[in-house]
Order: sequence, then C-alpha cells, then structure tokens
Amino acid sequence: MSQLYEKIFGCIAATRIGSAMGAPVEGWGIAKIKDTYGVLDHFEPYHHYSQVTEWVHPAGSTEDGIERQKLMCRCIIEKQDRVTAEDLVATWIEVLDPAKMICMTEKFDRDLLAIAKSQITPAAELGRFCKHLHLNTTARSFHAIPIINAGDIPSTIQDLYDVGRVYQPVISDSFPFGAAYNAATSHAFTPDATVESVIQTALDYAAPAVQKLIKRDLEVAERYDDPLAMRDEFESLYVSKDVAYDQSRIHETVGKSLAIFLAANGDPRKSIVAAVNFGRDTDCLAASAAGFAGAFAGVEAIPREWIEAVDAATEGHPYTNSHETIEETADGMYQAFKSKVNRMKKYVMFAENAISDSSR
Repeated sequence: MSQLYEKIFGCIAATRIGSAMGAPVEGWGIAKIKDTYGVLDHFEPYHHYSQVTEWVHPAGSTEDGIERQKLMCRCIIEKQDRVTAEDLVATWIEVLDPAKMICMTEKFDRDLLAIAKSQITPAAELGRFCKHLHLNTTARSFHAIPIINAGDIPSTIQDLYDVGRVYQPVISDSFPFGAAYNAATSHAFTPDATVESVIQTALDYAAPAVQKLIKRDLEVAERYDDPLAMRDEFESLYVSKDVAYDQSRIHETVGKSLAIFLAANGDPRKSIVAAVNFGRDTDCLAASAAGFAGAFAGVEAIPREWIEAVDAATEGHPYTNSHETIEETADGMYQAFKSKVNRMKKYVMFAENAISDSSR
C-alpha cells in the first residue's frame, strides 16, 4: 500500500491505542500511577461512567473520545468525501442508540443527540448547548478531518470550524487550539514531514495567544530526551495555585501533546506510554499525542500486539457504535481520500477544458 495509507492506518491505530491504554488511569495523579503500576505500558480493564452503569470495559477498550472519532470516520466513509456538520449529525441519528451510549459516552453527547433529533436546531448550532466550554474534543477526536484533507491545511481548518460546531459554541477556544492541532496533523501525513516541520506547522497556524502557550510547553520538551521524564515539570505547570486548568480543556491537551511528540522524536510507542503516565486526562492526552506520531511515523512503528488487543476488545464490545477493526477503518478512510481526489481530478479536467474553450 502507499505511504499515505500506512500513515492513515498509523494515526487511527495510535489514537485508539492511546485512548484504550490511558482510560484506566484517567483523572489519576502522577503519584497514584507510579504507586500502582510504576509505568503503565499495557492495557487494563476499567470502569467509567459509574453514575449510570456498573459495566466494566475489557482491557483494550476505547472510550467516549474514540466513539466520536468512529462516527466521523463512518460519516466520511459513507460520503466518500469531506463532510459537514449536517452530514455528521445525520450519522448520529442513523447510528446511535441512546441506551448503549450510557455505557460509552458523556452526558453531553446524549444531550446533543436528543436536541439533534428534535430537528429544531441546525447541526452547526448544536455546540451552543454543550455545558462544557473549551473541550479538547477538537484535538482528541477529530483525526478523521485531517485524514480526509491530508496535506490540505486550509480545507482541514475549514472543516474543523464547521464540524466542530456540533460540539462547541463559536466562542470556544477549542477552535483556535484545534486549528493548530489539526493543521499539524494534516501536515504529518505528507511524505516530507519531519518532527520539526510538524511542530512548526502547529505554530504557523496558531493564533498569538495559542502560540505563546505552545512555545512555553515546547521549551520544556527541548530540555528532555525522554518524554516520560518531563511529566513532573508539566504537573507543576498545569496543577498550581495560579492556574486553574480543567484537565479536559483544549489548552492543556494541545500544548502537552506537541511537547510529548517533540521529546519522543515522533515515536508513537514512546508518545503513547509517556502520555498515559502523565496523569490527569490521560486518555485524551495519549490519543492526541499519538495522533501526531501515528500520522508521522506510520503503522509499522506501532507494536502489532497493541493493535490486535484493541481490535479484540472492539470485536466483542456490546456498546460501541462500530465494531470495525482499525485496519478496516483505515481501508475505508483511504478509499474515501482516493474518491475525493478522483472527483477533484475530474473537476480540474473540466476547468482546464473550459479555459481552453474560452481562449479560442
């Protein structure tokens, strides 16, 4: 297969592995992770959403962020092209079962679906009903957007600002931070991408305030060769008396994930293990850092046994919205990209012929 296919496969695999490995310690502090596991570098079963269910997720299970990613992938694969907010919400209504969502999603996901089903609120305005502002969803769940727009950063950002509005209001910092994240991911799919060029792309497409925070976190990473070794310093940055960061806000996820990617020199395995052991929102951070690394390095840099473990957990999962394997999803996304490109070629041919005709 092509290098782009290997990168698409790598991105999807890495994000889902990071999600599954980080989920059991989500919300934990660094000290608790050290005391319990030393370094967590394998899958464990876990129990989420305890307020509504006692069901235990088997080791290797992904969580709510990947449920959102799966829906975007399905929407794109069915359309074989870029998608809009309206397209995604139509997929929600077609696919989602609220009874199963209780075991796999946050309450706001179910609330947004209920509002969407009323067909009163336009899809691109649903985000104003989300009670959680500045969520990291546009980083940790949006990888399908830079995949279908691989190498096309303007289109990636355009789709981010459209599709993102189903989850967040337009005033949310999820958009400017998400623009930096998704621009860098889109660039990571290109054949000439380097660790440095991925980082620079994020900075190039970051608003000044976003760029300032990213640079602060990158300055930390530049002092370390081992991404895991810098977790204590980042703990002091994001858990302090002066800064009241909600652990699931986009500000923290984007800065940290870029720093981990840099310190890991783009290695997916190192990026995942480091992020899982950073504490706080470990599943989101691991999925985000892994997104860069998987797109950059490709699937061959990811342990095959990790992919098989996530696929095994997905196959027998009673509540997920998709049982497709990681490879099946990668196949579908790659085919959608090729279909989009073929349509673009036909348009270019039409446009060139039209120009030629007008010049006669």
